[in-house]
Parts: sequence; C-alpha cells; structure tokens
Amino acid sequence: MTDGTSPQVGPAAAGTGSPWAPARGPQPPPAGGVVPGGSTSVLPPHYPPSPSPGPPSAPPSEPTPKAVWLLSGAAVVLAVAAVVMSALAWTRPQPAPVTTTTTPSAPSYSDAEISAARDEACAAAKSVVAAVYEASVPLVAALPNRESPEYQAALANEQAVVLVEMEYLRLHTPPATPPDIADPLTDYINATLAVLAADTSGQDSNLPAEQGQTAMDKAHAACKR
Repeated sequence: MTDGTSPQVGPAAAGTGSPWAPARGPQPPPAGGVVPGGSTSVLPPHYPPSPSPGPPSAPPSEPTPKAVWLLSGAAVVLAVAAVVMSALAWTRPQPAPVTTTTTPSAPSYSDAEISAARDEACAAAKSVVAAVYEASVPLVAALPNRESPEYQAALANEQAVVLVEMEYLRLHTPPATPPDIADPLTDYINATLAVLAADTSGQDSNLPAEQGQTAMDKAHAACKR
C-alpha cells in the first residue's frame, strides 16, 4: 500500500482469481441444468423406489422315485393292453354269414304227366322183375355148393344183372309217379340189393327176398288199378 489507501472490496475485487475473494462453497446448479461458464449437464433421472420383493417362492417339488415307478408301470400296462386289444381285433373270427333256408313247395303235376309217369314205372317194374328172376335161377340151382365154378359164374351174372336192372328201374320211376307205385318200387330196389349183398357174402338171403316180393306185390296191385 504505497498510496495509503485501503484495498477495494466490491464486485470487481471479488472476481475470479482474486486473493481477496472469499472461498466459495458448492453452488446449486441453475434451473435447467445449465452450469455457469456455458457448459450444460443433465441431471440423473429420478426413478421411483422399487417395491420391496416378497418372500421367495418355494421351488417345485420333484417327484419321488416311487411315483416315477408307478407312472412308468401304468404306462407300460396301458401299452401292453393296447397291443393285446389290437391282436384280438385282428385274430377275432368274422361272424358267420346268416343263411336263410327256404323249403321249396312240392311240385305239382298235371293229370297227363301223372298218367305218363305211372305207365312208365309200371312197364319198367314188369321188365325188371322178369330179368332178376331169370338171373336168380342158375344161382339157386348151384346151391348149396358155393365154392363150385357153377355157383361162382351164376353169382357174377346175378351181380351184373341186379346192378343194371335196379338202376334202370330207378331212372324209369319219374318224379310224377304216384306214391302208391313209387314207394313200393323204392322198397323193392333196396330189398333186391340186400339179397345181392347176402349172396355175395354167403349169408342167408331169405328175409330180404321176402321183403322185395312184398314190395313188388304192392306196386303190381297199384299198377292194375
């Protein structure tokens, strides 16, 4: 102080860098975030306080080994059952088809057809009886020696004649033949074949011979009416 004056205190002396300026404390930033000196700064954003977390949730419980075995066993049982059911479905037999049986009605014949069948059957019966009787005569003559050549030849002839004549009589008894003739002729055919079987095997043929004679007598009586 050479001039004896006191140092000036004022705004000019309080400038930046003056040794007489009191120390500045921190100044609040101006509104708008503008800092003196031309620099700008952005205030950190303000976030609301986060809510306090609740108690931690318990972790999911893991299945016990016993439960795992039970579930696995149930799955295996279901799979086996499905396989078995599929196999049964494939091997199951199909139901049998329903068969409807219809009984045909008895055929009806005209009077002319019945008369013609009657004449045909009666004529065939007369012819057959004569042929069978003629074949049986040599056979009866050769008895009782069944091992003789005469008997064997007579038996072979009777076998051929009877088989041919019985088939002939069957073919000449048409379906329109009246039952009082057709039925006795059928009995005669069966009895004559039984006689042939008895002669071939060396058995007694008297019973079937009598049955055949009775049947032919009935047919002959019906043919005469």
